[in-house]
Amino acid sequence: MRSLMTFFNRMNIMVWLVGIFVAHAALYLVLGTATWLATSLLATAFYGVILLVGKLIASRYPDKEESR
Repeated sequence: MRSLMTFFNRMNIMVWLVGIFVAHAALYLVLGTATWLATSLLATAFYGVILLVGKLIASRYPDKEESR
């Protein structure tokens, strides 16, 4: 569990959100969704909230290297 929290603490949220947006945009374009941009933005916003909550929870766990 500590390694997962360390991963969340060190991850760059902006890079992940851009990657998630590009992946969703490509998926919805390939599927032929008429509202691909809005759908991609909504999916990215949803995952953004999940990642930010995960980062908030992970910030409460002390990092093993910092506690030495």
